[in-house]
Parts: sequence; C-alpha cells; structure tokens
Amino acid sequence: MNRTIVTLVCSLLCASPLFAKQLPKVLVMTEMNPVTQSQHPMFKNGLDIIKQTGLDYQVSSMPWNRAYITAKATPNAVLFPIYKMPNRFKSFYWVCPIAAARNMYLFRLTKRKDLHLKKLEETKGKVIGVVKDSMLHQYIVKNYQGNNFSLDSTVYDSTNIDKLLNGRLDYVAQSEEQLTEHFARNNLPFDLVTKELLIYDHTQYPMCLAIAKGTDKRLLSKIKHAYQQLFSTTDFSPVPLEQGVKDCH
Repeated sequence: MNRTIVTLVCSLLCASPLFAKQLPKVLVMTEMNPVTQSQHPMFKNGLDIIKQTGLDYQVSSMPWNRAYITAKATPNAVLFPIYKMPNRFKSFYWVCPIAAARNMYLFRLTKRKDLHLKKLEETKGKVIGVVKDSMLHQYIVKNYQGNNFSLDSTVYDSTNIDKLLNGRLDYVAQSEEQLTEHFARNNLPFDLVTKELLIYDHTQYPMCLAIAKGTDKRLLSKIKHAYQQLFSTTDFSPVPLEQGVKDCH
C-alpha cells in the first residue's frame, strides 16, 4: 500500500508544472542583435525553436568568436546561427538547417578602378577584411593560405565595412546580404561598393543551431522535437535579393 502511494505521488510530481520548471534554462548565444535583428530569419528561426520548447531561456549577444567559445564550453547553451563545418562536427549536437546559407564574396570600393579579380589567387599584396574565427575566415585560411594577401580579422562585419569605406582595406569578405543590410540601416548608397568575386558557394555547409555537449538530455530532446514541429519540411533555399550590389563582371 505504502509503495503504491509513493509511486502515485512521484507520478503526480513528475507530471506537474513544478517539476517541469526544474529543467535548466537554455542559454542562447548569438552574434546577432536581439533588438535590431529580431525578425532576421537566422535569429528569429533559432529563437522560435527555443520558444517552441516552452523552456525558460536567456539570450546573450556577443562577438562571434566569444559566442562560439562560450557556447562550446557551457552545458545547456545553444548557438545560432552557425555553419556546420567538418572541424566543428564533434563539438556540438546539431539542428539543421534553420535558415538559408549564403554565398560569400569579395567586395571593393567602386572607385577603386585599380582592383579587378578573376580569382582569389590574384589578391597578392592586398588586405582583406574578415570576421575573426568565422566560417569564412577558416575557409579562406584552409583553402588559400599559400597566397600572399593579408587578412585583417575583426569581431564585427560592420567594422570591416567601415574600414573598407575609409580606405583601410582593399576588400571585405562577407555575404551580399550582410553588406546590404548594413548599408540599408545606415542609409548608404549601394553603388559605393562593387561585388568583385565569389569565394564561397552556399551549398557547402548548412546554416544551423548548435547545442553544447554536456547539455541536459531532456533539453536536447525538446529542442530537436521543436525543430521537427516548426521546420522539418521547410525549404531553406536562398531567396534572391530585391536590391543587391552591382557585379563588376
């Protein structure tokens, strides 16, 4: 009789909202601004997955390299957006894709008529701005480290764009979407810059949500289930920009 009562009490407690609240809080790490970029698909889709779980969560915005390092070392942390590259496979659990991946280009000032490329190997002696430890930074170093150009790595895309506009860089390496979003927010004309060269094709790595190793298995299960509920049949093919940057070729 006593064993039956204990079993019944345990069953009731485990099914109660009080027990559910004992689940750890999800710690969201992101390089995106939760205020100005709240509707950006790369941020919104990731956060919608966390909201769908019904779990408590906390969002922290920080530079990419710090977000990556912090999420990797923190149980119950998630990181988005993040490209799923081979060197990152074992560091996280993965939920993919959560948004369209992007092509990456070299951009230059339109007035720099002395610059004209057909391939990245022709950037000898030039300075290229890139976000520190980003997918693109790692991709360039891995595939083009033998070329004699200099990489200027900073923590924000916007810093690289400002450096380009001020003549401190020959090129910036990033997506057209990132660049046009920055120009639109700052009321800058798109014709200030020219799209010089495609250096990374979006089909290589998916855009994902990463979950730290050591995360509570209940959280892991809820996050993966929430993704299936929201996005299991979604087509995340890239959407052409309504207004883009002029291509020099």
